[in-house]
Amino acid sequence: MHVTHAESDIVIIFAARFLYGEGCRRRRRRMTADARAFTGRGMTSSNKNTIDQNRFDFIVVGAGSAGCVLANRLSANGEHRVLLIEAGGRDNSINIHVPLMVVNLLKDEKYTWPFMTEKQVHLNGKEQLWARGKVLGGSSSINGNVYVRGDPAEYDSWSSLGCSGWSWEDMLPYFKRMETFASGDPVKRGKSGPINVNQLKNFDKLADAYLDANREAGFELVDDYNDGHYEGSSYLQYSTTPRGFRCSSAVGYLRPARGRSNLAIWTNTLVTKILLDGKRAIGVECRRDDKTIQAFSRKEVIVSAGPIQSPKILELSGIGRADVLKAVGIDVAHELPGVGENMSDHPNCRLTFECSQPITINDVLQRPLSKLKEGLRFIFFGKGLLSICSATAHTVMRSGPGQNQPDLKLQLQPFSGKDRYARRPKDGLDPHSGFTIGIMALRPHSRGYIHIKSADPAVQPRIDPNYLADERDAATLLAGIRAVRRLVEMPSLKKLVVRETRPGPEVQTEQQILDYIRLTTQTTWHVVGSCKMGNDELAVVDSDLLVHGMEGLRVIDSSVFPTVPSSNTNAPTIALGEKGADIVLKAWNNRAVTTAAA
Repeated sequence: MHVTHAESDIVIIFAARFLYGEGCRRRRRRMTADARAFTGRGMTSSNKNTIDQNRFDFIVVGAGSAGCVLANRLSANGEHRVLLIEAGGRDNSINIHVPLMVVNLLKDEKYTWPFMTEKQVHLNGKEQLWARGKVLGGSSSINGNVYVRGDPAEYDSWSSLGCSGWSWEDMLPYFKRMETFASGDPVKRGKSGPINVNQLKNFDKLADAYLDANREAGFELVDDYNDGHYEGSSYLQYSTTPRGFRCSSAVGYLRPARGRSNLAIWTNTLVTKILLDGKRAIGVECRRDDKTIQAFSRKEVIVSAGPIQSPKILELSGIGRADVLKAVGIDVAHELPGVGENMSDHPNCRLTFECSQPITINDVLQRPLSKLKEGLRFIFFGKGLLSICSATAHTVMRSGPGQNQPDLKLQLQPFSGKDRYARRPKDGLDPHSGFTIGIMALRPHSRGYIHIKSADPAVQPRIDPNYLADERDAATLLAGIRAVRRLVEMPSLKKLVVRETRPGPEVQTEQQILDYIRLTTQTTWHVVGSCKMGNDELAVVDSDLLVHGMEGLRVIDSSVFPTVPSSNTNAPTIALGEKGADIVLKAWNNRAVTTAAA
């Protein structure tokens, strides 16, 4: 049987669009006039023309992982009028919803912000591409979809950083509220939340061999790393629907809320600054279709634009370091030196291997029969390689005996290519069957910054993650490479390895490996900390997520995390949105009770 690439593509895309699109079309027919704002065709008629009609109780800036949660929860009781503003458009591409097909969007500027970092001094002077979601759902619509709550010890450490109320036990109710996980301990796992979670147990021959090799190497096999047992080796969990489609924050939280008359959603609308009355936020100014629009808040403006855009918006509004603002001609409305500082990301390098069997994504994307087989598997069962974005199993470990908690992650990815963005043949995917074991420093010591370099909101900020500036980060990655090489020598995995292709067996000495690390380290897209929570001089928000020294202004997204809480940041950010919504509603309920009593 001879099948061409075109024929297999047509089968997969047609069937996926039919399965996913028919439900969407039925839902669209049920949409009310007010809810049509969700489709990106603009503002609803009730939101036009007069200032009074552009007045809301809460304005949420950014429809990403946390922003969609806030829009849902703040509008749920019908008492508050909520505006959600997103710079991107609808999440209507099938490439978003079939997890593996997101490879087609990572360099598509319709759906992503193509941020570029400064030249990295400790990475041989290379710039880095940071693709971030510019679409409903934000980066939860284009990310790797891996569902990890994180390290309980990391959350517990935040109290010493001035973040009271954010321990693992404090966060557990919100992790449970946000998820539906069919298996697992109901005391620790949620059963009826908006985000569906699937586990890739016994996923495929390569993942099975990887975990068998971990057992042979002495690692503990963990059944559920999200129940507080973080350290060890496990099949990954994914935020996907029971049919295998992506379950982003837009899918889980916005869709159920979009018909509410008290929720307006403006897409393709760029917030250019926060409107201030002294030290109080009173609204936002936006740009849409080359027109300036203003919206006003009776209660709060909540910035949820993500770890790059949130500090940028604060600085464009005159909130931040005085020297940064004055350098671009912006008047200082409120000096806050921590805005844009303390930024960190997981540095990531990798080893790649040629696989002895045609069981990898390389084969699916380059062999028509393999593509057709996986396409039919996804169509009929919602399983297989199309139901994942990149990874299938991981090992959370300590880089050495002196570590008091896990600081290193190894992650199996059933594809191989020249770099992190090589997910298609035209982007550098290897022509042979191949897989990658990625290496991630979980507790990076290096810190960078994000600052505006122009008063023009359309200009990208200056981004410097300062990768590997602290030598301990490079040492952690070095330990990871050595751990991977030991792992692939285990009998279960060794039989699937033809050869190590990157860096190759000729790279052996410590200096050679360190040179390779500095040549190949890239982002893991797990950026946090640029508006960190705490009470020190660089803290931007307090434990209630209020911007220090301001009124009516909060930041609620991953920029507030003082450290990276997890090997993957999407689930913690959604849980942050859940807790943040509770904080906001409680504050205003208490205020209403106080007012009534007076």
